Order: sequence, then C-alpha cells, then structure tokens
Amino acid sequence: MVFASIMKIKTICIVGGGSSGWMMAIALQKKLPKIKVTLVESPDIPIIGVGEATIPYTAKFFEDVLGFEEKDWMPYCDATYKAAIRFRDFSNKGEDFYHPFWNREEDTYNGFDWAVKRYLTNLDVEDYYSSNFIAYHMSKSNKFSRLEDEGFKYAHHLDAVKFAHFCKSKFEGEYIQATVGHVKTDGTTIISVTTDKGTIEADMFVDCTGFKGLLIDKALHEPFESVSDTLLNDTALTCRMPYDNKTKELEPFTDCTALSSGWAWNTPVWSRIGTGYVFSSKFQTQESATKEFKKYLTDRFGKVRSDKAEFNTIKFKTGKYKRGWVGNCLSLTLASGFIEPLESTGLALACIQIEEFTDKIDGYEYSKFKQNLYNTLLDKIFKEIHNFVLLHYVNSMREDSAYWRYIKNDIPIPTRLTEYVQSHPPHYCFQGRSRECILIGLNIPSEYSDRNLTWNSKAIDKQTETEQISILEGIQYIDDRKSYYKGKIKRMTGLEDYLKQEIYI
Repeated sequence: MVFASIMKIKTICIVGGGSSGWMMAIALQKKLPKIKVTLVESPDIPIIGVGEATIPYTAKFFEDVLGFEEKDWMPYCDATYKAAIRFRDFSNKGEDFYHPFWNREEDTYNGFDWAVKRYLTNLDVEDYYSSNFIAYHMSKSNKFSRLEDEGFKYAHHLDAVKFAHFCKSKFEGEYIQATVGHVKTDGTTIISVTTDKGTIEADMFVDCTGFKGLLIDKALHEPFESVSDTLLNDTALTCRMPYDNKTKELEPFTDCTALSSGWAWNTPVWSRIGTGYVFSSKFQTQESATKEFKKYLTDRFGKVRSDKAEFNTIKFKTGKYKRGWVGNCLSLTLASGFIEPLESTGLALACIQIEEFTDKIDGYEYSKFKQNLYNTLLDKIFKEIHNFVLLHYVNSMREDSAYWRYIKNDIPIPTRLTEYVQSHPPHYCFQGRSRECILIGLNIPSEYSDRNLTWNSKAIDKQTETEQISILEGIQYIDDRKSYYKGKIKRMTGLEDYLKQEIYI
C-alpha cells in the first residue's frame, strides 16, 4: 500500500484579514507567486490589531519578506521609530529598567563584565544601560538616528489597522468580503468554507480569525494549552490620546508602567498616542480598572485630555493551541496563541510564523515531516516568549496590592523558567543581549552570578593589586563609554524633526 506523503499546494484561502492575514497574503504573493490566494474577510467583524509596537525583527521582515520601503509604508501607517522599551515600577515603585536595542558593536559587549565590578563600587543599574546602549541615550534625550552604517537594530510604533489596509492595497489576488457560516471538514482536513456569498475550496486554509479561532478551534477542535497560571493578565482597556506637546511627547520608546493589577503602555505614533491598561480580572474588576486607568491618564496627560478618552475593552486568553499547523490548516497569531502585549511580540510572532511557513512550502508542496518541524519550532518560540515575558514579573519586590503580593509570594515558577535563567538557551525572538537587559535590570540571579565573582566577596583591603586595578579600570571604562555616547547624542536630531526629514517630508 502506498501512502501519499507529499501535499501539493496550488490554492490557499486565508480566512480573516487584520495584520496577520494581509501580511500572509503579501508574503505568498512575493515568495510563491504560482499559488492562487483568496482572502475572505467579514465586513461585520472589526480588526482587533495586534498592537502598535514592534521589535527589530519585524522591521527586517517588512523589508526583506514583504518588500516594503519605509518611505512608502510608514507615512501610510502613522508610523514612528522605536529604539527601546522602558519599564517603570515593575520591581519597586520609582524604579526603571530598560530593554534598549543595539548596534553591531554593542552586540559584542558583555554586560555581565559590568555586573562583576558593581559589587564593591557605587555603580547603579543605570550605569549599565548608559555605558552599553546608544538607544538608552536616545530614549533619555528624545532623539533618534537609524545609524545605518553601524547596523543599529531599531523597531517601529505604527497603527496596526492602517498597516493591514496598506498590505491590502498591495494585494493582487482574490478578495472576498463575506462572512463564513460553515466549515466543512474531513477529520483534520478542511474541505471548504461556506460564506454568505458562496463556497470556497482550497488546498490550504489559513486561520486569521483572532481569538475566535474559527478554523483551528471551532472546526478542528485543536486543544488549547493555557498559561494563565503564570501570566495573569487577561483584559485590556485601550484608548487614544491627542498630542499636546508633540515635540516632547513623541518619544522613541514604548513606555510600560506597572499599576495595581497589571501595567499601562504608551506607544506614540505620528498623529497621536496609543495607550492602554492590561490587567488581571482575577484581581480587579473592570470598573475599578477603568477608574485606575483614568487616574493614570490624568496624571500623565492632564484632565482635559483624559476626560475625553473613549475606551475599548479587549478580552484575551494566554497560551497556545497545541499545534499551529493541523492538517491543511495553519493558524496565525491570535488564532494560534497569545502570550500578552508586554515586549511587543504579537506582530513579530505573525512575521515569524509567515516566514517559517512560506519556507516550508517553498516547493509548492509540503510533507508531514515539514509540518512537524514547523510545529516543533513554533512550540519552542512560544516557550521562549513565555519565559522572557515572565522574567519581567517574577522578581518583583512589590507588595502594595493583592496582584503584586501574589506574584512576589505565590505565583508558580515553571522549571523551564529557572532553566532559561540558569543556562544559555537558544533564542528565536530575543537574543542573549535582550535577556541580559532584563536580568540585570531586575537583579535576577543567573548563570553569570558565579562567574569571576569569588574575589568580589573579599574586603577591599584583602584584594590583590590586580583585582583592585581591574575594578578601577572597569569604572574608567564605564565613564569613557558614557562620555562617548553623550557626545554622539549631541549630534543627533530630535525624533519629531528626524521623522520630518526622513519620512514625513
């Protein structure tokens, strides 16, 4: 008996639009032009959008895979530049730490060499960021440069809905505006989807229906693996703020501020600021969260603007479906799983999934083996993002609310998280440099803690001359790097002016 192990792909139907659906459509159009692509999108379901902040990988994907040039897509999508993420009040109230991006030279630095020397000195965590990252200085001074000659890795803030529309404007395949009413399956295979405008058959189906999971969940019944025991947030209140002082408020970083039961974000795009409060409904009612968020907005933006704010509510579940590719159905982003908005992984995850999938079917066919390779990799990526995001919470010292007390004292710590901290794990979304920023910023002990630190426990008068010189040289190096960066920043332009010169001409 002969079993068919190779599946040919001539037609693909994408169910649902949004950023992920339209990016998939463009990627297939660019990389696999022989495939007939049909995208069906309901006129009755609004686009959620996966957020307004990205990571550097996303910028590379837009250019390399989608073929988009910044001067074309950025003005269309209200986009601005992002050099870092600032986290405020996560460890203790009044304390900040950063996740800055870096250039080619900075990628070779080892921040833990700095950590070795801080124990017997007056070095502060801020000295780590200020001596290792030009992006930190961009964030502090509200200036920006792409530093293309230095290989600087930057990201964007953008309007996700406008970005979906931009992709749509570049699509040359078949677009059907209709609502799917029935999905016909045969075990793990989708035969067709029936809409109010007819039935669509295809060799492959892509589920971009968001948290609804119309194909992967409702039709194929793939099990969902929740991580809500460790990632507590499940609700987001969102709104938009107009600029009052754009030059000051248009900042080159995503700002995240911990509140009583979660955290609030600010993502400045060109015409306004996107803001929201991600919180846990287990620890705060929506009424209480709305009241707290309004106070945050008033403190941040003033009463006049905060009183005019109109709120939207988004409910979400954290975790992933066991497999993202089942039979002839691929699920993307929210339909495949979601960690939470912290660290801006939503849009990036869609880009990774699209790139990996199109690579697996580059010969207009796929095998069960390639499908398993995709699912195995996706599982590793979700686990990495879960670990990385969870790091931002687990070493918090806050006890001023039930939410933070639970995180500090009672939240279950997965074994894989401690292994992630105490080893050199492979990375997919977040390189070791990113992990280093969080470990140092939150004073999390890691595999680096015992490296070359034995002499640091000695009293200064018992150290050898070599050991003392090493510390002094380290301090001088930090001062030199800070001075170098400050000189470089002086020659940079403010973010608003830079965007006017380069993008919004």
